Amino acid sequence: MLDIITCVLGTLGFSVILRVSRRKLILSVIGGTISAVIYYVLFQKGASTFTATFFAMICICVYSEIFARATKTPSNVILIPSTIPLLPGGNLYYSLSCLIRGDGSGFSHYAKETVLAGLGIALGAVVVSIAVTFTNGIISAFGKRRSGGRKS
Repeated sequence: MLDIITCVLGTLGFSVILRVSRRKLILSVIGGTISAVIYYVLFQKGASTFTATFFAMICICVYSEIFARATKTPSNVILIPSTIPLLPGGNLYYSLSCLIRGDGSGFSHYAKETVLAGLGIALGAVVVSIAVTFTNGIISAFGKRRSGGRKS
């Protein structure tokens, strides 16, 4: 529970640093809470770092797309602060610490976890981006068909 609270506070801090407007601040903090809770629950249930990060990223990407359209704001305003709990900062620190100390097995473990978390973030965002683009294409195609293909 303490992990989730610190993730929420970290999201709030980064939202302030990134100058998210006060009206959008609560949305970005809720997004950070969602990402932290989903990651934490999946990881505690035995999911790998990649799996937990991937599904948490998919959820916050969908969340940010929905609320970006509802509030008429770019989705990145909500998405970027919401990803803060998923960033593998601790694993990156420990991998470099092991590298400096000459601990090869520790370095390989933490470096692998860092790369897997980064891949989970990237692939989760790509999956949702493709789905949104595809959905927008279908909606616009049906909109043109319905209006007879004429522009107003």
